[in-house]
Formats: sequence, structure tokens, C-alpha cells
Amino acid sequence: MSRHKHLCLFATAVCLLSGCVPAVSYRASPGFSEQAQRIRTVALLPSKVKVYQIDAGGVREEMEAWSAQARNNVITALENELRAKLKAAMKNVGEESLAEEKALAEETRALYSAVSAMILLHTYPNPNFPNHFFEEKLKQFDYSLGVEVNRLAKEAEALLLVDAEDHIWTAGRQALQALGVILGIGAGVGTGVVVIPQLGGGTSLRAALVDSRTGDILWMNAVTSGAGRDLRNPESTTEMASQLFKDFPGYESLSREEKPR
Repeated sequence: MSRHKHLCLFATAVCLLSGCVPAVSYRASPGFSEQAQRIRTVALLPSKVKVYQIDAGGVREEMEAWSAQARNNVITALENELRAKLKAAMKNVGEESLAEEKALAEETRALYSAVSAMILLHTYPNPNFPNHFFEEKLKQFDYSLGVEVNRLAKEAEALLLVDAEDHIWTAGRQALQALGVILGIGAGVGTGVVVIPQLGGGTSLRAALVDSRTGDILWMNAVTSGAGRDLRNPESTTEMASQLFKDFPGYESLSREEKPR
């Protein structure tokens, strides 16, 4: 499956989170609460955080300085969420420390891309593709990246894989959007239907927590936003991370007897 198709599946499924799926948007293995008890450290694998600039012609170009800024914000926000929700520390595993496991890291990333696309396709109801949703996959959430991922964990009990994208419009692109709004409103005066064209963009954040012993995906969630979010901004990034972990079934979901001492 091409990267373009992965992104289309991602966007389609995430857009459903606002109304077409249950209020709890995450997906988790049936025994997650029990498995969460032993997680003390989470290894963050190299994150795919990209920030693009979109010009008036619709050309998308990654801005490396913006991506680096956004990556730092995302890592900080996720670290705070894991500490609050799972009572776990996050260990940032950089590419340097994975030099000997470079091939395995790349294979794991590629496998995760394919598996996560299947999760979004098969466990989120989509009225446009009703035959792709399997209720048993939702109830018995059972997806794995293989036991080999243990070599990437660096002794952490879990791995965290993160993908994020943001799109920043140039002034010319913003002007086109404003013109589209005006034309849409003008056309609506005569027809009674206002159509406001969207010229692309938006912000998305997706993360998955993986058991380092088995490679099983314990939890996965994805959130998306249109205008109003900016991963270059720490506060905006924190808000998206909070939304991502809003219903996280972690430490706070355990009974007092279950919580580690």
C-alpha cells in the first residue's frame, strides 16, 4: 500500500472520530489495564513529525526548522501525558542509539504504518465502506509488530510510536481561502446553500503504545484538527496531546488494589 493511500485511510478514519464512532476513540487490547501495571519506562522511537508550508498554488514543502520545533513540542507534550496518565517515564531513543538496529527500526516503522492503516480501516465504522468494519476486530483488538521490537526498547517495558503532520498556509494561500469563503457565501444567497471550499491543510497526531516483550499494540489513538492548531506552538501541541490521551485507559483506570506499589 502506498504512503498516499496510508494517509488517505488515516484521514478518513480520523475524520470519523468526531461523530461516527463511539465517544471513546482509542483502540486498546482487552488486557491493557493489567498490562499497564508493569510499565515503568516507555521508549520513544524516532518520531515522524513533519510541518509543511502550502503556497497559493497548493505546493507542499516541508520546512525542516518548523518540523524540528514541532518535534520537540510533541515529545514534551507526550512525555507529560505519559507521566500523568501512566505514571511512566519516557526515554527518547534516538537514531544514534539504534545504529546497530537501523534495519530493524526501518522494518518496524514500515510494518507499523501498514498495521495502523488496517486498524483505522477495520475498527472504525465508516458509512462509505461498511464492509471494511469488523466488530470482532474492535472487541478483540489483537495486532502485533512482532517480538523483534524488544531489541529497540533498550530495556523499556513499552515502545511509543508517533506520527504527526501540520500544514501552514502562506499569506497567498490564506487569501485564496478568504476569497473562497466570500464566493461561497455569495453563491449561498441565491441558492440557500453555503459551500465554503477547503484548500487543504490541517493538523494530525497519532500514537501507539507497544508491549516491548511481545510486540503487541496495547493502545492506539489519533486526533485531527483543521484551522486553529499549530504544532510549532507548545500550548497548541499540549492541547492536541491532551485530546489524544483524553480517555486513555491507563493508571487512573486501575483500582487501588491493582496499582503498583
